[in-house]
Formats: sequence, structure tokens, C-alpha cells
Amino acid sequence: MAVRCCWGLKLAALWSLTTLGAQAVGDEGELSDRPVDYVLATEQYVVEEVMPHIPGAALAIIADGQIELLQGYGAQRNGGSEPIGRHTVFRLASVSKTIAGTAAGLAVHANDLHWETPVKDHLTLDFRNPEYSRKITLQSLLSHTTGLMPQAYTNLIEANVPYREVIDRLDEVSFICPPSSCYSYQNVAFSLVGDVLLAATGETYEDYVERRLFEPLGMDDASFGWRAFTQNADRATPHIKVRGRWHPVEPSPNYYHVVPAAGANASILDMALWVRAQLGQRPDVLPPELLDQLHSPQVATSYRQAHYRAHPELSNIHYGLGWRLFDFGGNRHFVHHGGWVQGTRTEVLFNREHQLGLVFLSNSENRYAREVVYRFLELYTDYYRQVEAPPLLQQAEQSDHDS
Repeated sequence: MAVRCCWGLKLAALWSLTTLGAQAVGDEGELSDRPVDYVLATEQYVVEEVMPHIPGAALAIIADGQIELLQGYGAQRNGGSEPIGRHTVFRLASVSKTIAGTAAGLAVHANDLHWETPVKDHLTLDFRNPEYSRKITLQSLLSHTTGLMPQAYTNLIEANVPYREVIDRLDEVSFICPPSSCYSYQNVAFSLVGDVLLAATGETYEDYVERRLFEPLGMDDASFGWRAFTQNADRATPHIKVRGRWHPVEPSPNYYHVVPAAGANASILDMALWVRAQLGQRPDVLPPELLDQLHSPQVATSYRQAHYRAHPELSNIHYGLGWRLFDFGGNRHFVHHGGWVQGTRTEVLFNREHQLGLVFLSNSENRYAREVVYRFLELYTDYYRQVEAPPLLQQAEQSDHDS
């Protein structure tokens, strides 16, 4: 079952999985009949090709900077009767890193921090190579360029070892390159950004984000931590597949120990507002010059390092500051991040130049989330080529004729 929801209206009716027809959602709560081909086609793909195979999901699509689709599908718990709606909260997993990078950027914008300030200026922390210790900066934390071996101590996080115990052992981790010279994905080291923010501002990471991001952006369902998620009655229960069937599982607190890296929760409405802010629609909260910094490439990565499937239209893959970056189908500067923890898959994608965005949240470990992103990109690329290319071609032909 799919639950259609929109601004200013109560979640009311259950629609069948074959029901389509996205409607644009205006800032004042009105619905418009402005269908966009790639929006409708993306929803159709989710409804027909994805939802028959997973327990539940939520989808948001932003076009021309406006929320065109805000949709819940399926159930919060497999076999249950509670539908997924616009306020249903999902674990964000590594999409949490986009929040941490943005929060750090706000501190830089306020001159409380600087991208190039060594982490050791704020934290009493030892690393194995004393020469490299002074070279690990806020920028290298957020771009996964600390030089530490990949996924350093993620195994301890998965074993539910408390964060403080884990960071006390960072001096045992080997370096694979000098800081800021190679890409090496982290969860533990990335989460040091929360400690740096506390040292620089006097506010906990959670309080800082709540005050500077969640509240002004109206992300009323967003929260941090295992307790906030499990005590919310309107939550998407995680699922894993056992012997071909989806089974609900109790969420583990393990990755909630690394809050900046993987500890946020949010609804599809929250994330639609988040994307609009990243698109530049809320300059009062996120100034354009800050967005330029966050979305700038810091280090090149391969598609395998980014966990992408090879695609002929995919190129120029980088990591920015809490975000992944790539080009697709001739269009530049797509910004993306995915997340995966036990029983949950999440995806966020946008392009500021095209004022385009997608959010897909699912309450199961599945391979479909990534394919939703690719399908959306393919559909938009086809649409863009049809709509934008003819005028350009006509101009070129007219120029040739005039000459």
C-alpha cells in the first residue's frame, strides 16, 4: 500500500501500489497539477519495481527547487497495519555525515573553527605517527583524508564498544598515506568532528545541530540516538531478509555510538526540507558560499570506493565535506550520500544547478535503494536532453545559417 501525503493535509487514504500521479507541493500547502515526466516515471519505478520486494519506503523528489513528490509506501513493520507517512522516522545511517559536515561548516562560517585548523588544537588525542598528528585537520576529517587505514575500528563499533573507548585506541592505528593525500573512509575518525565542535563552541554536537539546523529548517521529526528512535511510535522498523522473507529486527545501538557518522534519525519530510536547504533555498540558514565549500571536491575516489555500480554515464567521482560528488550524463555537480546499517538503506541526491533532488528511505537492507538513484538519474538525463538540448541545437543551427 502507498500512502500519499502532502503539505497542509492529514495523512488520510491508503492507495494501491498501482496508483500514480505525483502532484507538486507548493510552499503554502496547495497542490498543483504540474506533472513532471521524470517524477512520475521515478514513482512508477518505485511502485512497480521496488515496493513488491521490500517492506516499506519513503520517497521525496524536488524539481525546480520545489517538493514535487512526498510519498510513503508500505508498512512500518512487515505484516503490520501502520503505514509509512511523511512523519515516520527512519535511521539515516551514513547520511548522518551530511549533517555533521554542514554543522562543521556553520562553525567555520561563524569563525568558531577553520577548515585547516589541526584537530590537536582542540582535542587531546594521540596518533601513531607524531609527524602526521598535526596534519589531521577538520577538513581532512570530513573528507576522509586523515590517512588512517580504511574503516579504522569500525569493527569495534560493530561490536558495540563505546565511542570513548575506541578513540582512546586511535594511537594504535597505522597510516596508509600522509593526511590530505588519499581517500580512506572512516566512521570513528569522522565522528571526532563532534568533539571538535564541543571544544570550539561549548555546545554538544547534538545541541548545536538542533539549534543551528533542525529548528530553523523545520526538521521537527529529526533526532539523534538509539533512545530517540526506539521511543518514537511512528518509526520505520528495520528489517533483514532470512530465508527469503523479511523479518523485523530491534535496532542495534552500535552505530549510534558514532553520532556524527551514523547517529541521526529523520522523516521523509525532514529530508525533503534538508535537500531544499542544500539546494540553496534557505540562505538564511545555509549561505551560498558555505554550500560552495561543502559541495567542493576534496579527493578523487573510484566508483568502487564510493560503493557505486559502474555506469557508462557516471564520471568524475569525488568526496567533498560530508558529501559524495559526481557527474552523470553530461550534467555536472551531483551531490550524494547513501547509508546502510542493519535493516536500513537510505539515499540522498541533489544538483544545485538544476535545482533537483531525490530522497529514498527504506526500512530494509536491500539492493534497490542504489538502483532508485540510478533510475532517477537516467530518467532525468533523458528528460533534460529532450527538453534542453533542442533549443541549444536550434541555436547552433541558426548560427551556422547566419554565418
